[in-house]
Amino acid sequence: MIGRGRLWLDVLLIAALAGGMALGGCTAGPPAISGDVDERSEAMALAWNLLSQNREVAGILSIKGTTPGTKALIEEIAAASDAAADTLERVARAEGMPLEDDGLPAAEVRVRAAIRARVSRELLFSSGRAFERTLLLTQVEALGYASDLLEEVAARLRATDLPEDAEEIRREAAAFAALRVRVVDRLRIASEGATAESG
Repeated sequence: MIGRGRLWLDVLLIAALAGGMALGGCTAGPPAISGDVDERSEAMALAWNLLSQNREVAGILSIKGTTPGTKALIEEIAAASDAAADTLERVARAEGMPLEDDGLPAAEVRVRAAIRARVSRELLFSSGRAFERTLLLTQVEALGYASDLLEEVAARLRATDLPEDAEEIRREAAAFAALRVRVVDRLRIASEGATAESG
């Protein structure tokens, strides 16, 4: 029971942090979506950078083992990230948008790099259920962020009269949201397995 309680505490903390970031500075509601080209490019770059990293997530399975169900789900997430990153690259090329500059301040870039390094260490130096749980928790956060970023990109593409590209990216956003639900379900299964083993 302790393992299950800790798991859901972690999930709730991630949800609270994500909610806090979304609400911070937006007490009057989010700003209206505009067709500003710089903001559109920044949204595209943020999404592409995230997906370019997440398309490699299955690589760790070549050196770390996990359960078949989690392995299959992680491989599906990597393939979806790869496809969505390719979509963004295609749109960016067609529109002449750079994907290298996401507009983040230098301090934020350093903090994100430190977070990636810390999570990488946690994954590399864990094993068994602990590794599976850490890997799945990273995907709860990454998939939610990816879905929200792609929704933002789709909205900005609609505002700049690119409805077909916007619809394709909106479908990919929905796919990531669905994958996130499956990861949460998988976390529950992993937690129940750990509880059974400890019992």
